[in-house]
Amino acid sequence: MISCEHEETLKFKGKDEYDVSIIRGRRMKKKLAILLVLVLLLSTLAGCGGGNGSGGDSESAEPFKVGAIYPLSGANALLGSQCLAAVKIAVDIVNANGGVQGRQVQLVSADAPDPTAATTEAGRLVDQQGVQVIFGSLASGNALAIAGVTEKSGVTLVESGGIADALTDSGFKNVFRILDKGGLRGAAGVTYTADVIAPMLNIAPKDLRVAIIHEESSYGTSVADGAENKIKELGLNLVAREHYNSTITDMSALVLKLKEAKPDVLFTVNYINDAILLVDTLKQYDAIPKVLMGCGAGTTDPNFAATIGADSDGFFCTDMPTNLPLDVFTDEAMKNVVSEFRERFRKEFPDMNNVSVAAEAAFAGSYTFMNNILPNAKTLDAAGIREAALTTKLDMTTLGFGWDLGDDGQNYAASANINQWQGGKVVTVSPDKLKNGEVINVPLPIAGQ
Repeated sequence: MISCEHEETLKFKGKDEYDVSIIRGRRMKKKLAILLVLVLLLSTLAGCGGGNGSGGDSESAEPFKVGAIYPLSGANALLGSQCLAAVKIAVDIVNANGGVQGRQVQLVSADAPDPTAATTEAGRLVDQQGVQVIFGSLASGNALAIAGVTEKSGVTLVESGGIADALTDSGFKNVFRILDKGGLRGAAGVTYTADVIAPMLNIAPKDLRVAIIHEESSYGTSVADGAENKIKELGLNLVAREHYNSTITDMSALVLKLKEAKPDVLFTVNYINDAILLVDTLKQYDAIPKVLMGCGAGTTDPNFAATIGADSDGFFCTDMPTNLPLDVFTDEAMKNVVSEFRERFRKEFPDMNNVSVAAEAAFAGSYTFMNNILPNAKTLDAAGIREAALTTKLDMTTLGFGWDLGDDGQNYAASANINQWQGGKVVTVSPDKLKNGEVINVPLPIAGQ
């Protein structure tokens, strides 16, 4: 409360002449009354909110809520927990640099070991938590389930794990995928086989016997279809294609079929448990081929080499770029971000030789979107975010390739690398500009065992 002391006594100095002290007191009181009115008026206007088209200063001060949905339990829990850790690091780095359009990012996470849980958790994050963007989700089945929820709710899904072609072939408007499509990944493995592996085996591509075995979800089928189409296009000799449910516990019958087909190269698409089961069964029946070419997921999971041991040396895995040399990043700021991410990730997972491919992709998707896409959005609703995602072009992300989305939400600047297990680490052997090692063990020393 503002108070003013002034003289209350009226003193006569002469006829019709008052003491000046009371006149000054009244003037002061009038000025303070006007000042109080102005203060109250300004306070009222501020409370109504300023005009920036997005809710005013009071709304801008609120956190920008994002979700992360990964399998934190079940067969893919290890990779899921690593992906979530990567997203948390991305959020921390973005917040340390001012957040998204001046708002701090608040991350809400959820566990989705299967598509049913993914649907439920996506609904919870959207309806109860009010997230505007969801990062996910490692598995294609989960990604498709989440997309079904986000598309209806006007929420954005940024996918950095699921590669099923259907995710960007279904007409979704608010789904954006930073990595390559399954069909393209399968084709990339076949092209490398024809161009590089066949000559190393001294076999002409047309005489190279190849087989495909894959889990039968949208993920496995997309990759296998892409591989088969490229095999036919390049004229390789496809001798077998087998599929199975990823919960399989006995692969004896499948492996015996493969052994009878006698492939030189075996293309596999699987998750971690079935990937390990396949290799164990191939060894059990002395059916290891000259070359084993995996395509993402199971054959890049850290548990793959940890379980199989030294026998994994030489196994190929077509996947995203991983653990690229820092000198690949010519932008100093990006180089520092990649270095900080890897350092913080290794502190959280000290038993790992390298950052997992899945974690690097999760970081790239979330960091790129928060750091490069959302700042360009005129509004932070689905329409504004879509416009920013489609119009922003980047020469390079933290995965080594750029950002250039088509209308379908697919990043057509993304490419699959050819990686290989060497000494318990995933080493990139192609393309030349991104590789950090040379090919070893072609043919595999354990072939025929």
